[in-house]
Amino acid sequence: MIAPALRLFFPVLILPLVFSLQSTAQICINKYTGISFQTTTFEAFTSSTVAPNNEIISAGTLYDFNSAGHIAKYSAKGNPIWSYRYNLNFFDFVKSIFFKAINIAAIVSTADGGMIIAGNTEQVLSPFGLPPPVKKWGLMAKLDRFGKVLWTKTVTKDGEMNFTNLYLTADGDIIAYLATDNGPKRGPGDHSYNNVLRIGQDGEVKWSSFLFTLLFDAGGLGVANKRAIVQATNGNIVIGDVAHKTVANTGEIKEGNLHFFELNYATGKLNWERSYEYGALSSTYVPDIVNIKELANGKFSFITTLYLTGVNGFVKKGANIITSNRGAIENIIAYTPFDGSPCSIKEASTDKNTGNRVLLFDKSGKNMLVNIDDDGQVVWQQGYSDKQGAFPVNCFSAGKNGYNIFTSNNNSKQYGLLITDNTGVIDCANETPDITAVPATLNLTRDSMVTDFNYNFRDDYYDYAHPLKRGEAYPLIKNIDCQQTLACCRDFIDSSIANTYTICEGSSYMLPDSTVIKDSGIYYVNFKTVLGCDSIRFYKIKLDKDVSLLGIGNDTCLTGSSTITLKATEGYGKYYWMNSLLPGNAAYTVTLPGKYFATVNNVCGSKTDSVEIFDVCDYPLYMPNAFTPNGDKINDVFRIAPDNKNRLLSFRIYNRWGKIVFQTTNLSEGWDGTYKNEPLGTDTFIYMVEMVTLSGKRVTKKGYITLLR
Repeated sequence: MIAPALRLFFPVLILPLVFSLQSTAQICINKYTGISFQTTTFEAFTSSTVAPNNEIISAGTLYDFNSAGHIAKYSAKGNPIWSYRYNLNFFDFVKSIFFKAINIAAIVSTADGGMIIAGNTEQVLSPFGLPPPVKKWGLMAKLDRFGKVLWTKTVTKDGEMNFTNLYLTADGDIIAYLATDNGPKRGPGDHSYNNVLRIGQDGEVKWSSFLFTLLFDAGGLGVANKRAIVQATNGNIVIGDVAHKTVANTGEIKEGNLHFFELNYATGKLNWERSYEYGALSSTYVPDIVNIKELANGKFSFITTLYLTGVNGFVKKGANIITSNRGAIENIIAYTPFDGSPCSIKEASTDKNTGNRVLLFDKSGKNMLVNIDDDGQVVWQQGYSDKQGAFPVNCFSAGKNGYNIFTSNNNSKQYGLLITDNTGVIDCANETPDITAVPATLNLTRDSMVTDFNYNFRDDYYDYAHPLKRGEAYPLIKNIDCQQTLACCRDFIDSSIANTYTICEGSSYMLPDSTVIKDSGIYYVNFKTVLGCDSIRFYKIKLDKDVSLLGIGNDTCLTGSSTITLKATEGYGKYYWMNSLLPGNAAYTVTLPGKYFATVNNVCGSKTDSVEIFDVCDYPLYMPNAFTPNGDKINDVFRIAPDNKNRLLSFRIYNRWGKIVFQTTNLSEGWDGTYKNEPLGTDTFIYMVEMVTLSGKRVTKKGYITLLR
């Protein structure tokens, strides 16, 4: 059955709390669901992925003032869990360095439920972001499963940079492709070379391979093109890349090459490479390579879009290039509409159940998912309505039970999420597809493209690590547009965040799913019911500041001022000054000399700190000239008078040969006439005292003291 349109509000985490403690609705296990979300601004989606627990993650760019990045997480059924804006938290008015946009090109989920995002951010000349961008910096960041940023990499050099691709390896490291474009060539010596990086789970770079490809480079054609990465069964990294030669100053392509190569996983060094001219018929067309798969026989399959021969000459077609285990092309399969019209493959994912690949096709604005087996043949395909251009497909991801398709036209405060079954079916959005697989040929001219890993004059980038900042929650309002149900159960969403816990700074709280929380924030656990419905509970964790850190300053004075404002350590919820029953803030104004104190209480405990305010700021320093340490408790210790309120920096005593026999920085300590616990005889010694008065003046006094026995 098709469910009627149902307007559901999900204020949890992403809207102000506006309704009751618990939100429940009779929802069923769904074959498919069509959802639309109302938002506050326009948005373009660029990437989607699925967490290990089948939660859906989307990433895109908002068309707001700062072109913020937007990342959201949903349950497998499309219920919003959290949704946040992200901006780069850095600016420099002196050097006129400001950042405006967060452009996310790739996102992968990690085993801990978090994610790595990558792309670029745009440097502008004005804090208002009005002029055109100066250049693009490469951007990569790790987020935990609650959307908190754990680390950031922001890399730059002379040209534009962009992390175009990410790949999660078997041991949890990341392989990242870092594209560079220094602009159109001005002469034969101008080039733009890329890097491949292996990055550890904490953001450390384990190796960075500089792809010095001689005459082949970016050449002014930008940094947006996709490359494909896979880890082979031997553990090494195979990459499908595209490089080209361009005409100086114009940036036109005069020769384009498909470039397949393998890097040693441990060292990043080149194992093998192959390149083939792809015969570009457009002076600016650079194909994306969207996927690589190692086949059961050890061969590789590269998915891309090329100009191939058709009924009306050369047209764009999807291409499946089969190579040997060392990149030698053996076969090409083309994917084309029945009418021979142009089409392209935008991205690819892997069917979680069969291991087949699912390709997202674009045919003149019409989008289709096509499932292909390892022989390159079409297993199933589904087309999707764009609602007269209102909701074209932006990106998709493969879940355990189907596919998550994000739709947006970048010109509406609304976007769509189609959650299909495992063959791409969603009756309210499907259209007839028309992709067929046919044999294809390509001019297999082997070029002499060589990557020199011994090149010494590297154009290295620098990582400034400007932090990515999670900003405000980005509100989403959910509509169910269509739904087919299989079995019924009840979704439960505790939207009140009634589970609030306070922990002490340095301690932790364990969620019911064993996640250990050490920072304040809003967290969630999704307890799936037997029938697979959502049972989402949110937990608000508050962090109390360690009371041992409380301080209200040093002793001071009133001379020259009628009032003094005491300032306690910031970060405590309530401050109790002078045993007051009513809490105050961290500041307290005094007008009279005396002793003042403040107390704080929280789950960490209680502490009181005090200072004394004097009516004299500069105390004169008087020192005796003799003392008699004979044990009669009269003049037994040589010390600074206790009524001197200056702050002691040092108090040292020397014998006649310049050796220190006593020293302290504690005003309450004095010399008892001993050295290494042995009494010294009658003699004359030199003392030196350094102090700072309450008004900040430095006082030094030097003199002689006679020890009498």
